[in-house]
Order: sequence, then structure tokens, then C-alpha cells
Amino acid sequence: MVRTRGILMAALLAFFATGCFEVEQSIELKRDLSGTANFKLGVDMEPMVIIMAKVQKEMSGDKSPLTAAEIAAAKADFKKNEKKSSAVKEDPRKEAEGGLPPGVKLLDVAVQEKEFGVTTNMKFAFDKLSSLVGVKLGTKKEGEGPADPTKKSVIDTPFEGLELSETATTISIHTKPQNPAEKVKSEAGEQGPPMDADTEKMMNDAFKNMRVAWKITAPFEVVSSNATRKEGNTLIWEYDFAKLQKLAASKKGLDDMGVKVTYKK
Repeated sequence: MVRTRGILMAALLAFFATGCFEVEQSIELKRDLSGTANFKLGVDMEPMVIIMAKVQKEMSGDKSPLTAAEIAAAKADFKKNEKKSSAVKEDPRKEAEGGLPPGVKLLDVAVQEKEFGVTTNMKFAFDKLSSLVGVKLGTKKEGEGPADPTKKSVIDTPFEGLELSETATTISIHTKPQNPAEKVKSEAGEQGPPMDADTEKMMNDAFKNMRVAWKITAPFEVVSSNATRKEGNTLIWEYDFAKLQKLAASKKGLDDMGVKVTYKK
């Protein structure tokens, strides 16, 4: 059990170096199906700091609850280590520009630092919607050297699975929202034995506040969609941790709960 938790802890640390609790993808289409796309990653490390402190305490043989002093010490250590690492952070523009496929251009990158995390917003322009599938983050341009394999992102292909199909009269778009928790579970599973119930609960606690959203804005009449809600011409799909877990377990997840909309041309 201790070894399994150690493996999971390593996986969580690797992914949460640039991992996220809040994910938002949005697309704004023009009539010729070109347009712009936004990708937002929001990191809140405070819950993870506390969970890691709890795991370390249990691994030392002490299963008593964390004291206020221990929590404060864990937060102080995190801030100190984060301050040291912040001096050598990669330029976020370089992290994105190296993995752009033909027909996609990076328009802007904005990074907002927080006390226990960071929010990164990226905006792309695309000639055709299908080109977005090839966007890969964390890939350096040719001649800049290889990417650092220790700096993993839980989502490095933000528009993976995005599909568009057309008929003479309609345009259909569908995709499946990515679930960071499932990727961390997979990484931990590759490195060791299956999780015990307590370890899985710990991981679920780390992701319980996770939010994922998809937004599509288009100048077309909606024939059908399974969007959570609508604001003007924008359709919005929203997922919390429970809904993402249900989606992962569903064999018909894409049809029942994935992003799906059909427009009239």
C-alpha cells in the first residue's frame, strides 16, 4: 500500500507540474469554418499541497490528522520551492508554438500567477476546424533542443478527438472532454500495482473541485445539441468530477454526454 501511494504521489507531482483543476476549450467559428480557439488551464495547487503532506506523514507511520502547524509548514515549503523553480520556467509561447500544425497560428498567451497556482490562456487562429486536432503543447521548435520529459502536462493535446462532418445541409461537431483524473490513474497504473481504496480516495479528493467546459460559438442555426446551456450564439457544455467519472465509465459516453451539436448551413 505504501509503495502504491508513493507511485501515485510521483505521478501526481509529475502531472501537476503543469496540470490543472480547471480546463476550458472554446471555439468561435466563421461561416467558412475558419475561426479562433481558446484554451484555458487553471491550476489550484493548495488542495494538492495538503494531500501530499498527509501522504508523507502516513508514509512515515503517523496516520493522525494534519495539524494546523503542519499544514502551514507544507504551504510554506511549497511557496519556497515554487519561488526557486519560477526563475527557470519556460516561455509559454515557446511551449505552444513548437507544436502548431499547418493552418494554425498562436495569437496570444496570457499567464496569471496566483498564490498557489497559475492560470494560462492561449488563443489560436485556424484556417479549418480539423487543423486544431494537431495542436500539441510542450513541443519546442526545430533547433531549440528537445522538450524536457520531466515536465509533463496532463493535457498536451487540448483539441484531441475534435471531429467535424458535413452533409449538403448540415454541419456536425462532436468531441469528448478530456479527463485529467483518468490520465493520472493510467500513469500510476503503468508504474505499479492497482490502487487500493484509500489511495484512490486520496486521488479523487485531489480532483474533486475539477471543472471542465467546452464552448462553441457559430453563426448557424442549431438543429440539435446536447449542450448544458446556451448564451446567445454560444453553446456551453460543463462537466464536474462526478460527471467526468460517469462519462469515463459509459460505453456510449460520446453520444450521451460528450460535446455534440448539429447546425443548419
